[in-house]
Amino acid sequence: METKKATAALAAMSNRYGGDPAYVLAGGGNTSYKDEKTLYIKGSGTALATIKAEEFVAMDRSKLAAIWQKTYPEAEAAREAAVLADMMDARVPGQTRRPSVETLLHDLFPYRFVLHLHPTKVNGVTCAKDGEATVRALFPDAVFVENSKPGYMLAALCRGRLADYQKARGKFPDTVFLQNHGVFFAADTTKELDVLAARVMGAIDARIGARPDMTEVAVDVKKAEQTAAAVGALYGEGGPAAVRFCRTRSALAHDPVVLAFTPDHIVYCKAAPLVLNVGDDLPRAFAAFVAERGYKPKVVFVRGLGAFCCGASDKEADTTLSVFLDAVAIGVYAASFGGAAPMPAWLEDFIVHWEVESYRAKVSQKG
Repeated sequence: METKKATAALAAMSNRYGGDPAYVLAGGGNTSYKDEKTLYIKGSGTALATIKAEEFVAMDRSKLAAIWQKTYPEAEAAREAAVLADMMDARVPGQTRRPSVETLLHDLFPYRFVLHLHPTKVNGVTCAKDGEATVRALFPDAVFVENSKPGYMLAALCRGRLADYQKARGKFPDTVFLQNHGVFFAADTTKELDVLAARVMGAIDARIGARPDMTEVAVDVKKAEQTAAAVGALYGEGGPAAVRFCRTRSALAHDPVVLAFTPDHIVYCKAAPLVLNVGDDLPRAFAAFVAERGYKPKVVFVRGLGAFCCGASDKEADTTLSVFLDAVAIGVYAASFGGAAPMPAWLEDFIVHWEVESYRAKVSQKG
């Protein structure tokens, strides 16, 4: 397929999925197209819903392949910095955007097009106690990859899993589920990708029992308004922050301590919310939270009242709310697959301190 036509098809597919909240929230996910020499991949922090054909980052596949021949430091910070430097050096001359952290993983697939998404319903499975068993039962030809530190370590783990699959079955998989992360689809045409995605979403949807209840619960409106104002004043710097209030039935029933199901929840909602009861001393609790964790809570959850989702701008507050509700929905869907299984502490800690996700959050919230 001629490159210009292929990248146009890639952009159209990216925009279609990126504009569908059933598949994408907050710009999460990435897409790519490759020929024999070059991989064209979404840049870090770029929105799938609006990306243009000329905005994909062109990568030299021979330089990406050479990364696997190198030995990197064992220390995490040094290793990730070295891999990032080599990834940046693998860009085709003239490229200025930063490639997706999952570029190496995209390049592993022998198929032309790759679609990586974090759909809420899919993560209802990948963030569930019976997630792996469910994938094996519903999608016997797919691969399920257990939790791993993202970036180079995840790509290396997947490289081994995919090689094992190919050796055992004589073919390469077209669907890969990542625990607490999402799913990869790979095919030689975008139409084939559409078939894969629809099949997975349909099979999971058919197995879901309980669904999120978006009915708003009657609460003390005056108290909610006062709390929102107080939260905005505490979160803001030089003025009140934007705050979105949520009081749906499923949100109020959600266990607020269980928030970080996926990297997206850490990126956009932080690793944990501030959890209070009605009547608690908000300023004191807020200050104690910041002192303990080193950041301001993006979600303040008041039991029996609702969730207050914060941001430095309206866009950021809206994103915080949508990603919080994504966590709520994942918790509800996971009940159909053995119950919720949030990210393990070691992985949560890694992502909290990972420079790549800090960069993605900063870039995605511009505008």
